[in-house]
Amino acid sequence: MQMQISSAPLLTAAKLAELVALGHNRISQIYLHWTAGRYGQLYDDYHFNIDADGSSVYQTCTQLTELKSHTWHRNTGAIGIALCCAYGALPHNGRNTEFGKFPPTPRQINAAGKLVAKLAQGLNIPIDRRNILTHCEAALIDGYGPYSGDAETRWDLWYLRDSPGDGAMKPGGQVIRGKALWYAKSSPLD
Repeated sequence: MQMQISSAPLLTAAKLAELVALGHNRISQIYLHWTAGRYGQLYDDYHFNIDADGSSVYQTCTQLTELKSHTWHRNTGAIGIALCCAYGALPHNGRNTEFGKFPPTPRQINAAGKLVAKLAQGLNIPIDRRNILTHCEAALIDGYGPYSGDAETRWDLWYLRDSPGDGAMKPGGQVIRGKALWYAKSSPLD
């Protein structure tokens, strides 16, 4: 059950560095979500919420080890990052997703890539599909993803438009991990 909150502090570089220092050797995975809400709606189920403009990243935790209810059976030692979007989205077959009036924006997707890169570098987490997954990827592994028939099917970030890449719909985890790898190589932490 998602709990909407009215406000949270914007994440600063200094606060992120502090959170990473306190979470070092205690976090091993990152899960990527959408809120299935409107832009500007923040939810307390995640450690971070990224709004439509991509520059507004909200911290909805006091520490990275805070247990949040973002991914079924995968919350301990894990960070949940959500894009504030996808209200009324319909999956169809993934590549054919109908995102509705609140689609994931290119700026949100880039911000997710940057945040993942910073967290992965600071926490020494490999940027790969074993350690950084979308909720859809985790749900597919755990049997409640698309085509499972499960009433609680999760398909967050199943497919995303690869922008500014070729603009094609691609698996969301591939898109965000690709951006994270690029950001990690282009701006390593000091």
